[in-house]
Amino acid sequence: MRTSKLFLIRHAPVKKIKGYVPQNDPIAIINKKNIKKLALHIPHGCTWYVSPLKRATQTAKALSKFASPKKIIIEKKLVEQNFGDWSGKKISEVWKEIKKNKKRHNFSFICPEISPPNGDSFLDQCKRASLFIENLKLQDKNPIVIIAHAGTIRAILSYVLEIKPDVSIGIEIKNLSLSVLEIIKKENFKNNQGGRFRLLGLNQSVS
Repeated sequence: MRTSKLFLIRHAPVKKIKGYVPQNDPIAIINKKNIKKLALHIPHGCTWYVSPLKRATQTAKALSKFASPKKIIIEKKLVEQNFGDWSGKKISEVWKEIKKNKKRHNFSFICPEISPPNGDSFLDQCKRASLFIENLKLQDKNPIVIIAHAGTIRAILSYVLEIKPDVSIGIEIKNLSLSVLEIIKKENFKNNQGGRFRLLGLNQSVS
């Protein structure tokens, strides 16, 4: 049976201000040595899909100097969850709003169904990710690289591995980590047990 692979990469780290929610679109901190190490694990000559946010495009540009993509496609569906009015705000102030919700999560800032003011929820992000994966055009044995965000990768894993968003939102995805999926093309998929996707590696720090 013919399969392809998806290489899921979280962008390079960003500067964080202690006690504040990160900005919506901060710049990445590029460490050439770490980028070069990660590039050794990325296949050459394949298509890259990249989130349009700066930290993802900067990471892709840095990696492309060592990994030689066939082409780079900027894909809006890969954006991180938007924390709206909470972006760049003091966490202590945000907690005052979060405490109004009876539901809390053990491993996440907020529950999957909660949307920050003028933002979106993790469930919204899961919908975007599922649409992206379903419309992804696979070529035989030609791997695909996806450079995006922790939330986006969690959302993809939630969809392809049929993990409830309430659980997948707690999966740790480190900066410049690599997760790899094997995928069967729709036209080659037979209704056998096991589904179309297989997890080959998760949150691997290779830099």
